[in-house]
Amino acid sequence: MSNRFLSAETVIESLRDNGYNNTAYALAELIDNSLQATATRVEVGFIEEQLTARKNYTVSEISLWDNGIGMDVDTLRIAMQFGGGNNRKDTSGMGKFGMGLPNSSISQCKRVEVWSWQAGGEPHYTYLDVDEMKSGQLEEVPIPKAMPIPSKYEKAFFTKRPESGTLIIWSKLDRLSWKTGKSIYRHCEHLVGRMYRNFISDDNIKIESITYRKSGEDKLDVYDKDTFKANDPMYLKKKTSLPELPGNYKGEAFFEKMDEEVVSVEYIDAMGEPKRDDVTITTSMVKKSISNRILKDTAGKLGGTSWGKHCSKNVGISIVRANRELVLRDSFLTSALRESKGRFIGIEVSFPPTLDAVFGVTNNKQDAVRLIPYEMKSIFTQAGFDSEQEYLRDLEENSDSLLQVLKVVTVIKKHVAALTKSLETINVEGKAVKGDEPKTVSEGAASKATQGSVHRDTHGHKAKDTPPKELNKKDVVDHLTTAGGMSKEEAEEKAERLILTGNRFLIEDVARDSEAFFDVSTSKGLTLVLFNTNHVFYKKLISKLDPDELEIMQTTIAGFARVMNETTDDRRLAYLNSIRREWGLVISEFLEEPSDESMDDF
Repeated sequence: MSNRFLSAETVIESLRDNGYNNTAYALAELIDNSLQATATRVEVGFIEEQLTARKNYTVSEISLWDNGIGMDVDTLRIAMQFGGGNNRKDTSGMGKFGMGLPNSSISQCKRVEVWSWQAGGEPHYTYLDVDEMKSGQLEEVPIPKAMPIPSKYEKAFFTKRPESGTLIIWSKLDRLSWKTGKSIYRHCEHLVGRMYRNFISDDNIKIESITYRKSGEDKLDVYDKDTFKANDPMYLKKKTSLPELPGNYKGEAFFEKMDEEVVSVEYIDAMGEPKRDDVTITTSMVKKSISNRILKDTAGKLGGTSWGKHCSKNVGISIVRANRELVLRDSFLTSALRESKGRFIGIEVSFPPTLDAVFGVTNNKQDAVRLIPYEMKSIFTQAGFDSEQEYLRDLEENSDSLLQVLKVVTVIKKHVAALTKSLETINVEGKAVKGDEPKTVSEGAASKATQGSVHRDTHGHKAKDTPPKELNKKDVVDHLTTAGGMSKEEAEEKAERLILTGNRFLIEDVARDSEAFFDVSTSKGLTLVLFNTNHVFYKKLISKLDPDELEIMQTTIAGFARVMNETTDDRRLAYLNSIRREWGLVISEFLEEPSDESMDDF
């Protein structure tokens, strides 16, 4: 019976359960190491194979190689130790905890192999194997030895192997979150793009995803290939994974920077000396002009567009350490804000690794656990104090770093409140925002007719055909070009405005060769009222009305159009159309000057 103080099997299993949320976060640890090694290229490979003829292809190995500075024999061996690594001495880099490579690897697989080389030299190899570690067969990291990269990897991965770099292979995969290369990429795409957005957008690094399929024992064929794009939750960067913006806004940033505030934070360094460092809080919000432009092309809300859906995956406060995101935390936002307009604001809290202890950065770099929206009354009461001031004074007297955290949290909350207020001026609902007055008299009459129609609908006076909930731009354009005789360009412009205002009536002046002084047509929720400028009634009265009188006249005729819309009897509708035409004819006869020929009859 073994009398070891620790059970190898229990310790290893505990290390495997080390809190990586999924495969994407585990891979991020390896990418961190590549960036720390000043790599400009990282390739994540998913090697699929078909275990039997009837089985689908599934990932059997995951590879990652970079063109960083590589590791010598001693560094490579230390990097494979739990708690090893030399990055603790680097106070500005994203590494430091010395847990990344072994911890992230065994969280997903039972075997990790590493080759690393420098200055064109021969690669050196070592490995870890969970089964061997649990059985006691492997009690220390094997001394790295010179060993060529297996030809199936060498030929598949490199057209020319970089002068220096590192290759990692995960095998005996037993804890993957997803099973195929494409599914892993899709789930990683948004997260990896957001984590490393600053490095990708600045062209400091290119991160690729390639799926390989085995075609024999020693051959890997490229099956699929993708490149990770920057995913910016602040939407201040250009050329990201956000779909291209419409019209003249192509190439612009979706949001605009609203504010930036620097908060000085005190901390105690490793030597016990008091120091200060800065936390930068930046805020952004969707550009009003772009929001309005997008809404011109859609019958729905901004959130329902491809841009809105992209934003819905980036709701929250982006907490960034050493230029790399740790977590996107939405708990600073109210539930109402998270579920509605919260996607259209951005807040980034950025700090250096020197403040890790202050904010409680975890060793897997997935969170800053102390940076949360504290409720002051709750925490000072639980701590046994009678007032907030008394509690804060106690924190200061004891040099408790929570005081520094609370200072930052207060600033974050202040900016959330400011953004919430600013959002009130932005139209994201697809309707005219408060204070957006009708641009023309006709639009004012159309608005009154629309509101009146809604009132009649809610009081049981339904239109013959149930209108759609939202106007469709194509349907509107078709109606305006066919019944209104407009050019496609003019119809598109009118359709965009209708969708923006929410009006279901359009009132226009047109020259018609018709006995009627107005025409009415309704299609798919839009009623078009056309005043005939060739008619004597238009020339002698309508054209001479002041704006208020004109709006009353147009609203009155729109009311007649609504009566026609509510008519369910086809014969009665035909009768109303007949009345409309005959009315126009009689008005013409009453108002027109008699001709000379007609005078001769008397």
